Amino acid sequence: MYEIDVCYKIIFEAMLEKPELKSIAEKINKYTGAKIIFVSGSGKILAYSYACEQDNSESVKWNHVTFSEYEKFRRGEAAGAYQIALKPVEIPGRPDGYVVILYSEEEFRQFFEELAGVLGQAVKHYFAEAEKELVVLQPMREALLAWSLFHGKTEGIRQIEEIWAGQYIEVMVLKKDLKGKQVLWVKGIWDSYCICEETDRILILFYGLRTRNTEEVYRKITEKGIRCSISEPYGKLDRCEAKYKLLNRMAMVSGLENDPVMKREKEWSVQGLYTYTTPLFKEAGLSDYRLLRLLQEDRENNTDLYYTLKVYLLNENNVTMAADSLHIHRNTLVYRLKQIRECIEADINDNETARELLAFMMMYDVSRQDQKRQK
Repeated sequence: MYEIDVCYKIIFEAMLEKPELKSIAEKINKYTGAKIIFVSGSGKILAYSYACEQDNSESVKWNHVTFSEYEKFRRGEAAGAYQIALKPVEIPGRPDGYVVILYSEEEFRQFFEELAGVLGQAVKHYFAEAEKELVVLQPMREALLAWSLFHGKTEGIRQIEEIWAGQYIEVMVLKKDLKGKQVLWVKGIWDSYCICEETDRILILFYGLRTRNTEEVYRKITEKGIRCSISEPYGKLDRCEAKYKLLNRMAMVSGLENDPVMKREKEWSVQGLYTYTTPLFKEAGLSDYRLLRLLQEDRENNTDLYYTLKVYLLNENNVTMAADSLHIHRNTLVYRLKQIRECIEADINDNETARELLAFMMMYDVSRQDQKRQK
């Protein structure tokens, strides 16, 4: 026979040990034999008793509840031979977390239901601490769906691809780049999206896009000045994890000369390549003297011709798109391009010349980044 008063004593003693939640889960498990799991409102598993690892649970393995296991819990399938006591941990202004108790003795149902409530009150402070940095407040089911998509845990959500028919665009925003820790701008970009929040970044998946809508997404993000890394459109949800990993790598490359606010996949792929090849070119003493003349022109006359040329080439020599990216009038860009041609004495609209110039520009920018890091 278990006693709640004994549990109070166990919890109090466990709170004197570090880490507190883990200690509570282990000591309650030792006394009752029940498995204890503490789940935050965003779906992150804050702590669990060691016995939970025996079940080969995907959620325990990843320290995060997966969407498929959440759905099984809702249907009463995940507990297997165990009974389940579930108690919300309510934090004002935050999504509800949960105390989960898995037990095997049906005759003690009332005790474990009461224990779940006691634990919920005892651990409320720790849940509040764990969630105080949350920026996105959303129902747990939505948070778990997004997390599972970005981390490749797509079991049980294949049918969503039919509902979300169309193309997808993925966005990663580092929390340090958020203005006032707000993500309300997302609603103004596209109506259909899901959000996954991690410790230092926020991931957004826009879905249900048509080809005509994709450029609109890029344009709106550019207009709002959102500093982010963003994927190219793709058509299969099973590519979501791969895009997430790519955006992670893109976010790591920062501090480049005139680093764009919106770092787009097709542009970064060139930068990423030269991140690794630049040292080889530097060792061989390769450079482009046309660009050196352009840089000298910028220094002597306080112009911005180098960056103008790079944006023009990245926009595939499209004057209208480049002018939009630079936030200048089309005629201003045309005049600058005339200055650039005269300075470097080259046809920048020749495909081979354009590729050469862009290649050396990328290497120069990466080289500048390395120099800054060494200072």
